[in-house]
Amino acid sequence: FAYWLQAQENGLEEQPRAHYYLMGACGEEGAPGNEWRTGRDWPPPATETPLYLRAGGVHSWEAPEAHEPAHQYQHDPSDPVPTIGGNNLNLPAGPMDQRPIESRPDVLVFTSAPLEEPVEVTGKVRLRLFFSTSAKDADFMARLCDVYPDRRSLLILDQAARASYRNGNQQLQPVTPGVICELTIDLWSTSIIFNKGHRIRLVLSSSNSPRFETDAQAATQHIYHDVEHPSCLLLPLPGA
Repeated sequence: FAYWLQAQENGLEEQPRAHYYLMGACGEEGAPGNEWRTGRDWPPPATETPLYLRAGGVHSWEAPEAHEPAHQYQHDPSDPVPTIGGNNLNLPAGPMDQRPIESRPDVLVFTSAPLEEPVEVTGKVRLRLFFSTSAKDADFMARLCDVYPDRRSLLILDQAARASYRNGNQQLQPVTPGVICELTIDLWSTSIIFNKGHRIRLVLSSSNSPRFETDAQAATQHIYHDVEHPSCLLLPLPGA
């Protein structure tokens, strides 16, 4: 009260302004993370580093250098991808295993190679996505997962975006079927260390029901990841 209401310089301005929990692997002795941290601001300093979607469902730190064929899937609103965990209020919540949905034909999965060293991700995570759709609009659901050596795919973040609001929620911009567009999905923030031997995974679909209400249009979705359309996760890596 003395600092904020009476303008007294009492050292409070030198104290940490952010307290956050750095998550780490569960059940792995000596795994980094699983500790409280403090900082002057949130998010802490980091470099937004792309992890690229590549052909064959690969996630790579290397950008595409040539043409790569697009991935595609059929979205059927009468058979939506079910919600499994996540940041829910009235549904089962938390970092649940996403493997039950990852083999569906209307779900795309991009997975990195096993990490040679632990990778810390602290701050805002975004997905830069180049797409086209056969419909007049499209929804895209992104899930960020931590894949353990035993193949569990545990949900870290999930979020959705609608193509017609790709330039902001206050500006409706129609989609032309078949035309490639760029969309950014804000997955919000996290703080986690993906341990050595783990893999980083993106799970992409056009439904996540009932967590998100979607535009009920059947469609063929194309996801592009070539040199001209470098779709990628943008991860905040400290010291990158």
